Amino acid sequence: MRLLASPSNSEWLIFCLIFLGLGSFIGIAEFIRKKLNWSPEVTRKLVHISTGILIFFAPRLFSSGIPAILLVLVFSLVNFAAVRFGLLKGIHGTNRRSYGAVYYPLSFLILVLLFWDSVPQIISISILVLALSDAAAAIVGENLAAPHLYYLTSDKKSIEGSATMFATTLFVVLFLLNSSLALNFGTSLNLDFRFTLLLTLAVSLFVTAWESISSKGFDNLTIPLSAAFVLHYFLVQLPHHHHEQFLLGMALAAALAIASYYFRFLSASGSVGTFLLATIIFGVGGWQWTIPILTFFILSSLLSKLGKRKKEEFRLMFEKTDTRDAGQVAANGSVAGIVILCWYIFPENNAWYLVYIASLAAVTADTWGTEVGLLAKGSPRVITSLKKVEAGTSGGVSLSGFVGGVLGASLLVLSGSFWFRGSAPTLTFIIIICAGILGALVDSLLGATVQAQYRCTVCGKITERAIHCGRSSVLVRGVRWIDNDVVNWGCALAGGIFLFLMTAGSSVMP
Repeated sequence: MRLLASPSNSEWLIFCLIFLGLGSFIGIAEFIRKKLNWSPEVTRKLVHISTGILIFFAPRLFSSGIPAILLVLVFSLVNFAAVRFGLLKGIHGTNRRSYGAVYYPLSFLILVLLFWDSVPQIISISILVLALSDAAAAIVGENLAAPHLYYLTSDKKSIEGSATMFATTLFVVLFLLNSSLALNFGTSLNLDFRFTLLLTLAVSLFVTAWESISSKGFDNLTIPLSAAFVLHYFLVQLPHHHHEQFLLGMALAAALAIASYYFRFLSASGSVGTFLLATIIFGVGGWQWTIPILTFFILSSLLSKLGKRKKEEFRLMFEKTDTRDAGQVAANGSVAGIVILCWYIFPENNAWYLVYIASLAAVTADTWGTEVGLLAKGSPRVITSLKKVEAGTSGGVSLSGFVGGVLGASLLVLSGSFWFRGSAPTLTFIIIICAGILGALVDSLLGATVQAQYRCTVCGKITERAIHCGRSSVLVRGVRWIDNDVVNWGCALAGGIFLFLMTAGSSVMP
């Protein structure tokens, strides 16, 4: 493996020169910033761009990956200390604390570990997209007199900046793919123009969506890694890589996100999050993986709108509304997304699919249990003490809600059962439903014990909201950072874990 090969003397010399060069450039940038009273943002962008351009040539400058890894580790520690103690504003000079300067070398490290030996072009192209496109988007967005701003997260973005991100990525990727042979990485990419154009459009759209929803410097991770993911899917020829399927999946994901936003199933951030998650699931997994999550999303969204007038009385008890945002999308679907990425890396293991179904069965059982429980008469009981509580209270369970959860999990598992393999499909069906129900019960247990619960200082109600009736509520139970999204994420994870525990070593796991 070239990645861990012993570096030559000339490579160590190049390493020292690059190390001194980067250190000198950062020092000079900091000196000029102070002398000329420049904004920290100016020098930060200069360092951002110049570092990316230098990294772009790393696979050509080094045969061994060890110098690149060592360089990353050193600068990650330096950048972390700089952010932590407020040093070197020319690296991370923003109006808020952000560890983006740490995520930058970390993303390079991940790319080196994944692609140094196989497709080094992916490292260079992905890092250059981050260096140029992200900087161009920021420059345009911050220097327009009246940009059209939007907020999907805590960070402000602009339509003009996102458009610049898309256009710059399009240009960078298209140019580099067409000149890849000239880069002399030791591998060639014989690509026709139509294929290259479709690949470039897919990368640009995927990267721009990730940038729009990333905050607090995380775009330094999401931009290069999302670009690398699409590039790898298209450039590496493997039996489970189907380019037309990926493009169709991206188109269906966009249609689903737009329609869901129109019908108010999703907020703007939820629509973008759904587009990203659905692109991965639809594009990589095909119909086998798509139908179950569509079943969950469509049926659960329709159920949440049922009896809306009756549910309105519980609205102020819940932290979130029935119009789901990006946090809710991630809480319910991120585990499923991680599982399909695991299958993408290890496609020969069919057990990933069953874990995927179990995770979705858990969040379906939880969602249906809540929605049906709110529509039914009677008071639920806390899962830990069985004391009666008001409907909508976190940790509350009821017979009607339990039946609704079982029905939802059964429909979900049925939607994926056509692709079950093994000698006992009926047993598999039953076990996954049980895993989903147990996952939903974990959700209730977490809700009754560690989820943050507040008491409103105005009306006196117990609520999931830190601000209620226009005033700050008082934390009366649980951990402040464990909100409903964290609990739902735990539910999804628990479903997969229970399936694994229930089937380990059995004939159910193929």
